[in-house]
Order: sequence, then structure tokens, then C-alpha cells
Amino acid sequence: MSERNDLLFVYGTLLTRARGELGADMRARLKKVSTSLGEATIPGRLFDLGTFPVMIAAAQPSDVVQGEVLRLDDAESIFVWLDPYEGITPGHRRQGEYERVRRTVRLQSGETLETWVYLYVADTAHLPRITSGRWDK
Repeated sequence: MSERNDLLFVYGTLLTRARGELGADMRARLKKVSTSLGEATIPGRLFDLGTFPVMIAAAQPSDVVQGEVLRLDDAESIFVWLDPYEGITPGHRRQGEYERVRRTVRLQSGETLETWVYLYVADTAHLPRITSGRWDK
């Protein structure tokens, strides 16, 4: 498994294939400072917040989320503006609804990589689950 600190798994409004106004500015900004390594999967469960999805950790081996891996040109400087977009306050773990954590993903080629991903840490009991594991709005 390849371990790098400059990789990010995205699964919602930051996907390069995503359309729509929500996240468009951030998606365009991210596109300028990253390179897509292609589609990938990660253990997890997706839930629908209406205008965007949220991901939590997998409960079963069959829980898989489909998304994309981005190689960030300068991860440290990108997370300075991307973390606040995701509601993360530096130095205040779990103050918001997300946390940025390291997880293993699998590229379509079968290669596994260690990437950053934003996980939802708020309650999902009231949210509809996206059982396909793929966000397509």
C-alpha cells in the first residue's frame, strides 16, 4: 500500500464530475491545485443531507462508498482553506460536523492508497441512506 500525505478522497460536491452550484467555487479552486488519480472506493456509508452527501465509517464489510482520489499539489496549504469549508476548526477536534482522517482506498486498478477523507461525526439516525454508495446529484 502506498502511503502519502498529499492524497484526498472526495465523494460529494468536490468530485470533479459533480455539477450544480453547491460547492462549484470550491470544486473549481480545488481543480486548479490537484490532479485526479481516478475513481476509487472506500469502506463507508453515505447519507443524503438533501443537497450533498455525508460519509460515516463502515459498519459492515459490504459498506462501500464510491468517489475519487485527488493528489494535492500542496496539501498543507490546501487544507488551510479546505478544512474550514468542511467545517473543521484547526485545533478543535469534533467541534464541527466533520473530521479529517486517514483511510485506505482502492483505485480501479486495484492499488490501495492511504488518503485523507472527511467523515461526518454528527448523528445520521434521521438521514436517508444512499445504499448505492455513490452520490449522483
